[in-house]
Amino acid sequence: MADTHTQPSAENGSTPQKKNHKKYRKDKPWDNDSIDHWKVDAFKPEDNKAGSFLEESSFATLFPKYRESYLRESWAAITKALKDVGIDCTLNLIEVGGRR
Repeated sequence: MADTHTQPSAENGSTPQKKNHKKYRKDKPWDNDSIDHWKVDAFKPEDNKAGSFLEESSFATLFPKYRESYLRESWAAITKALKDVGIDCTLNLIEVGGRR
């Protein structure tokens, strides 16, 4: 497919036009090889200068019976892992429609 914009060529004596699509592209200070973009910095208690905060989130999901038993068995490990980073969690298994 031919280009719809005709540019003068060097054959007929005039100089070709430069394309201007890279005019505003500049090197970014964060785009260099000395920065490890995948590094995860550890969060320390002194990083939380404002003190503790409270955010509550809850949701309800119907799990199959075998999934409920798996959650009960693994909940202690989940709670411990979250407590290590300062997050408190509770598991509340609610009966829905006579099913538990």
